[in-house]
Amino acid sequence: MKTEQISQNQLLLFMILYFYSTLVGFSAAHLIHSSQYDSLLVVCIGGVAGGIYAYFIIKLANRRPNEFFVHYGSEIFPKWIHILFTGFYFLTYLHISAFILREYEDFIVQTYLSETPNWAVGAILGMVVAITARLGIQTIFRTAQGLFFLVLIASAMNTFFIGKELKWDRWMAFITNHSGHDIFTGSYTTIPFFGEIVVLVFIFPYLTPKKKTFQSVAWAILLSILLISVNIAFLLLLFGPNLASHLTYPMLEMVRYIRIADFIENLDPFLISIWSTTVYLKISLLFFLSTHILAHLFRLKDHRPLTFSLAAVMVALSLQMSGGTAALTGFYKESWATYSYFIEGIPILYLLMDTLKRFIRKRSSKKEEISQKEHGH
Repeated sequence: MKTEQISQNQLLLFMILYFYSTLVGFSAAHLIHSSQYDSLLVVCIGGVAGGIYAYFIIKLANRRPNEFFVHYGSEIFPKWIHILFTGFYFLTYLHISAFILREYEDFIVQTYLSETPNWAVGAILGMVVAITARLGIQTIFRTAQGLFFLVLIASAMNTFFIGKELKWDRWMAFITNHSGHDIFTGSYTTIPFFGEIVVLVFIFPYLTPKKKTFQSVAWAILLSILLISVNIAFLLLLFGPNLASHLTYPMLEMVRYIRIADFIENLDPFLISIWSTTVYLKISLLFFLSTHILAHLFRLKDHRPLTFSLAAVMVALSLQMSGGTAALTGFYKESWATYSYFIEGIPILYLLMDTLKRFIRKRSSKKEEISQKEHGH
């Protein structure tokens, strides 16, 4: 199944968009609500934790760089345990892709297409995601490579034109207003965003050259922290923490402040369309991983026959998530982070078990050598 390759440059640009997309678009209000003016510090803490986690993930993947995790995992844990864990990953990635799709459906319907049912938006995007996943992982990363510069230009435009609207007298609060409770609460829910770097363990055989992977990931985390922090800082300077935390989509409201002379009064459809593509890419990767894992579990040579049927399941799951935006926010606040720590911690268990097995084998081989030498004398 491994016929495609992902360059380190493609990995770098994709991971920046991956971290940026949903954290800024859907979770900015919750981050500001939980952390107030400590939000920038929390983003930095999350990034550092993500970098440390990436080091261990890459260390595990480098031990069998050309093998897929779904295959070699059964050499580390008993096969039934490994199948159970990979089954968790399949369901998790399918669920998260459906979860983000539902967030996007609600956003589009509430903001631009109020007369359009959710199923229509979900079906259209689900079809696009299925086609992209069917084309392969290289298509996803190449698309991100081209899109990155549009996102950068859009972010620069936003920074330039919104600057005059900001209340710069609030900047002192970033230095003086700190709370240990807010930092802990915000960090607890933000670290799993950067912990999603766990996807590397599944796509590692596609990467080339593999030696530079940690360097690329470190730069991706650093640049995404910078990009996310600028947007969060602007939200706080423009709206303040109280108003920003009570807006459903604070980034959208910030973009709507942009005015260029009299002939361009609303740039939000243009800027939001660019951001929407980053969300589509994230869903596409997560959905691809779910089909990839299932194909490996069933020992299929190709994941493509699964794409359209699983896409239908993904869309159906997104439509069945009850309660709309409020329920999704409640799930995110109460359950998502804790569940993510469990899922993202599984590769660490594999690394520990593999290290222990290697240590035992090394010790046993030394004992055998000593025993042979003694018998030889």
